[in-house]
Amino acid sequence: MTRRICPYLPKPKETPISVDKPKNDRYQLKAPPDFRSQFLLELEERERAKREAELQRQEKEQQEKITEFERPRSDKYFGYRIHAWVVILPDDEGARSREITKPIFVEPASGMSYDPINEETNLLYLGVESIWNDQNYWVNMQPSEKSCAEINWDLSKIEFWEHLLPGEPQAVRTDANEVDEDIGVQQDKHLDMPASYVNEIQIYSSDFEKRYPRGEKVMLYKKAKVELYAPYIRPDNLIQRVTVYGDYDYTIPVQSYENYSNRHDHLVESGRDFVTNTVTDFFEKGRPDHCKAHRYLTSAPDSLDEERTINFYNNAQFDGLSRIETGPLYLTQHYMDREDLLYYRRAEFLADQTVDGIYPRRISKITEKYHRNHKIPAHKDVAIREFTMIENEICVKFHYDRDQSTRATRTFIKPSMADRGDRLVFDPTMTYGYNPDPTAPPEKNFDLFCALDKHLQDEDQSILHVKDAEADITKFLRRRTDENLNPQSRISLFDRNRIAETINELDMKATIKPSKHEIMEKPDELGPYLARIGNPAYVSETEAHLLHDDCLTDFKNGSVDKANRILRAIEKQTAELKKIQSLLMQTVDLSKAEEEQMLAKMNDISFNMHVLETYLNRHKNVVSQKYRALMDRLKENPHLQVLQKH
Repeated sequence: MTRRICPYLPKPKETPISVDKPKNDRYQLKAPPDFRSQFLLELEERERAKREAELQRQEKEQQEKITEFERPRSDKYFGYRIHAWVVILPDDEGARSREITKPIFVEPASGMSYDPINEETNLLYLGVESIWNDQNYWVNMQPSEKSCAEINWDLSKIEFWEHLLPGEPQAVRTDANEVDEDIGVQQDKHLDMPASYVNEIQIYSSDFEKRYPRGEKVMLYKKAKVELYAPYIRPDNLIQRVTVYGDYDYTIPVQSYENYSNRHDHLVESGRDFVTNTVTDFFEKGRPDHCKAHRYLTSAPDSLDEERTINFYNNAQFDGLSRIETGPLYLTQHYMDREDLLYYRRAEFLADQTVDGIYPRRISKITEKYHRNHKIPAHKDVAIREFTMIENEICVKFHYDRDQSTRATRTFIKPSMADRGDRLVFDPTMTYGYNPDPTAPPEKNFDLFCALDKHLQDEDQSILHVKDAEADITKFLRRRTDENLNPQSRISLFDRNRIAETINELDMKATIKPSKHEIMEKPDELGPYLARIGNPAYVSETEAHLLHDDCLTDFKNGSVDKANRILRAIEKQTAELKKIQSLLMQTVDLSKAEEEQMLAKMNDISFNMHVLETYLNRHKNVVSQKYRALMDRLKENPHLQVLQKH
């Protein structure tokens, strides 16, 4: 097992092959003549070929040393040990002919499959002496000089396989060997096997879910160790860990790959590089922060000043944020599909840090980049904008226009804070620029004043965005620290091994009056409605009526929507159950295994429908009492006391 390459390693991502389009060389310039010495070029080519040959020779020697080192030690019993394993042969007429096209070896001890033609398989299996099944016993008559690679698996050819029992099995017979069915049965009857003394095996779903003894299993491969765990066995919901080592003694870890399932924080994969001390976490959709991947250093997993990259599902972000890159002296934000065409923002910080609340870093420069907006001229469309706090300038670079090798630029010297005030004071000497079009009229002072005012406002907004990004990253790191220290499991509504207790509790509670805590779930139900009108301290009678009616209406609509969602789920399960039932009734030539599989699926659907119906009944019993409790709380709300006076 330790000589085999680990099959659990993640496969490298295949890069699509780029197909170069044929270039039209009709109007291209001809290459200048080459005046170099052909003799010197030939000498250089000889030296290069000699160096490449030397490198290939060294690499070949190194590979031979590795192969010799990995070769097992000499064993006097090598080739004399007998081992039994399973071979799956292709079936010319059976159902598996489409799936099994060549022989496959299956190791019973590990469940791993091997290809007999593979060179690695020949190191594990030196040959085949005999095979058997429930019909006959065959002895291999072929030489085994080349292990299992050149074995002919046609059992009907007696020169390759000699069968022990007389007669040919029905599966390998040809048309010429066909005889009368009754006569054939009597002729082929050689053994009367007793009935099995073993009862039917009953495996409970909870035991089947463990998969391995005590729910865990460790396997060693060539420079790799694989740890497998059953779901919900570990508190962090780890189900697989693959550790790659740099030596054969498994003492120097190089990389590790971890897979998770059923985590509340939606973590599905985590990779660690022990050489660079970096960790990359991958998340599925569903997180409130829409994080997709998080790459950080193991030395500072929760520090804002260290190297870090956070990727987001940009479709779920309202501002189109797709990636954040942070470091000790920078913060970079990448955007996609924004209306203002912004796709890049980078903030640079001063090296000297000052303590200023939760923003200890002082911004020295902000750079923004925009895509081309074809609705406005290129010399007015901002491509790059830089806000410098040290030089106290705003540098704007516009997009290149067609057939132009230079582009327009504009630099503003920011006025002092005293000159801004309520009314900005503009001086024409505070700006200078360049326009590649010499015939363009000069910019008007009013337009420059408006542009400066807009850039100053955008600078303030950009500074706020950077500080908000730092605050969001800090909050994200705190959340990740808590999620790693206190991992929570996510249990499916249809998990029969863990939802059964919950279902029993719901069945008991269906006839019990809901508790006061269950009814009073939202103590501040007017909060969102007050926020719409600016959170005033007092509201008028008209506004109080609107707040009261909107709150009750939204509660009714939400309760109805929840009930409708449960009903739609029940209808979907019912339709699927009817479909399987009709398929079971109409199909005649179903095997026993297929029939049992369909019956098991019908049982699962019935269980899911029972769960949904229990939740629906529970919802119906609680919603009326929640509505009355909501009306009582609205009467006691201080903002709606004006309604009690009338």
